Amino acid sequence: MATPTPMKHALSQQGRTPAQSQHGAAATPPVSTPFSVAHAAFSPHGPRSSPQQVKKSPATTATLGHPTNAPVNFDSPSANAIFGALQMGSGMDLGIQGLGGLGSLGRSTEDERAKRLDEVISILGRSQGLVSKAGLERFAGTKLGLDVLWENPRTLIVAGTALALDIIFNGDIVDSVTLSFPDSTDIVNKHADAAGQILAQDLKLEPNQSPLTKRLDSFATNFERLASLDKLSVNPGLNLLEAVAGLYESLARLYAWEMQRLREDPTLTGKSDEYLHNLVLCTRSGHPAMNARSRVGLAIDYWKEKRLQPSTSPEMAARIAKTEPTWSLLIGCAPLQDLSFAPVRISDKWISADVEKIPLPGEMVSGPSIDWLEPESTFIPPSDQDKANSADALNTGAPMLGPRLPEVTFKAIFDPPLHVSSFTWQQIAQLGCVLPSVNTDQVKTYDAIMFPLHPNQIYDPSDSRIIRCKKRVEFTPPGQTAWELRSHINHLFIQKPIYGYTLTELTFSHPRQLVTMLPYLRQYAFLSTLLENSFREKPGPSSVPGTKPTMTSTKTTTNRDDFGNFMEADNKSSLRQQQQPAIKSEEEMDITTVKEEKEEVETRPIRIDVELDFSPDALDFSPNARPAPRLKISFPFRPDKTGVVWLDIRENGQVHVESENVIDERNAIAANGRQRRKEDLGKILETIEDIGKWCEFLRTRWA
Repeated sequence: MATPTPMKHALSQQGRTPAQSQHGAAATPPVSTPFSVAHAAFSPHGPRSSPQQVKKSPATTATLGHPTNAPVNFDSPSANAIFGALQMGSGMDLGIQGLGGLGSLGRSTEDERAKRLDEVISILGRSQGLVSKAGLERFAGTKLGLDVLWENPRTLIVAGTALALDIIFNGDIVDSVTLSFPDSTDIVNKHADAAGQILAQDLKLEPNQSPLTKRLDSFATNFERLASLDKLSVNPGLNLLEAVAGLYESLARLYAWEMQRLREDPTLTGKSDEYLHNLVLCTRSGHPAMNARSRVGLAIDYWKEKRLQPSTSPEMAARIAKTEPTWSLLIGCAPLQDLSFAPVRISDKWISADVEKIPLPGEMVSGPSIDWLEPESTFIPPSDQDKANSADALNTGAPMLGPRLPEVTFKAIFDPPLHVSSFTWQQIAQLGCVLPSVNTDQVKTYDAIMFPLHPNQIYDPSDSRIIRCKKRVEFTPPGQTAWELRSHINHLFIQKPIYGYTLTELTFSHPRQLVTMLPYLRQYAFLSTLLENSFREKPGPSSVPGTKPTMTSTKTTTNRDDFGNFMEADNKSSLRQQQQPAIKSEEEMDITTVKEEKEEVETRPIRIDVELDFSPDALDFSPNARPAPRLKISFPFRPDKTGVVWLDIRENGQVHVESENVIDERNAIAANGRQRRKEDLGKILETIEDIGKWCEFLRTRWA
């Protein structure tokens, strides 16, 4: 039996104080040697060596007498790797092109050099290495700090406070993986097999895959989530795996209750379970998923792209499940930083058994409400060391140490990170959640977060900004089934600053806080999707514009039929892009920041102008105020008419059309005799999720 021995590598640093620097500068001219420059690169945050220290260095003693173009040798492979990443040459000047030039050794140059080296170290640290015996032993034992031992030459056991992972090898290839939670209750153990299968999939070779290409990254991400809960657990008394599983039990009960209510809704009769699932996921309390989508642990899914485009075949359902992004909150735990904040509680009774709250006599309610409960606090019994300390303290008259509250709280990670306005950030903080501190010097506008500026671009938030994007949009002409391409030039105008933040994580004490904030999260998830689809260039289909229809039809279609054909062509286009190698469009996105637009509009492409602002009540900070992102969309509707639509993106990603001019006496009545309404414009945009395709639909179907 062998046990791993952690290995630590230390880099020595030598430096000087500011006083030494000043005296050295006065007494002796600065000396720059290959060793001093190399040492500074290894220690970006440490002070430079003094001239006296450099003179005493054996490295400089051996090299000062040589010509300045002599090569510098580094015996450490790690040093060679890092210097190679920094693009350093082999001469005495070191040729540090990767650091933007070292014409001088001033403070700005040192800061830039330190920043670049930090970036290199960060990039190198992202990779967890290859799947192997040594790699897994090093990751679990050295990095995660878990107990690692070999039961026999083939079986590696990783053990923690509340988990055990057995990995069986065949040579250096993983053969099987077994995950167990020995001291946990049934609400945890019933998920062990599913989590173990995901970890096994992360470690086993795929068909035709070489062991030289199987990386630890996916396994590391998943297992680290379990390990973080295990390391914060205290045995006995605090099993955080049970705390997270208890949240899942309550939220799963809420999800089942909401699904049942929708099935009983007469207005939704005949709707598929997929449609109802998306409705709960995107408009109700979300969907709690445990060990789903190749991800270990609890996730609360709250948004899904193309949620209103149900699959029409099993193949399409599989493609949507695999490719369409889902927005989630990953639930875990974290150390409690603020002792005034409520600590974690272990319970599966955050919601009553009936879920729905029964109104009190005479209480006026507008609809069903969730009957949230407040579980009792969880206390940790005193440890043996605490008991011993208490016994000693008893002799001095000090109070006895008893059970204590855990210094751990619940944590949610946004996957993916979500860009929101400063007002929404404040709304979430008012729910009692703790958000990461923000450096006020780094506050950016919402558009600068969504569409980052070029590194060397100077941008004043008070200036207006124009984001310009050339795209090719697929559409199907009316009465036809073949799709065509049309060129668009999209402009996004930001006239005044809209400050924003990026939500990456937060701590919470009750799942009610998460469910309450979901409508605001969906609001910006849909806005992000809309802006991404409309103003970022994506790989286009492997075809050429102007493709002639292969089939035509003179059949009179209704508005619903036209929309169905339009969306079917869009879905087929997405499938084609997966099945065929994507080729880049000839036109690429161009982001510019200007105060005025001075370019001439092209004659062939269609120009679409979008203004991003907030609804008029954006400055109303009363508790009932709900300022929403507002878009003004202008596009050529007919040869003699420009369509203008004002709309808000409200909670749950609902599009509310404030005003429009595209419905008139010529198109007010659809082909099936139905009266067209401005609400239809919002529902169509919610379904298409792309401003360019939305404009094409209105131009080809309503104009």
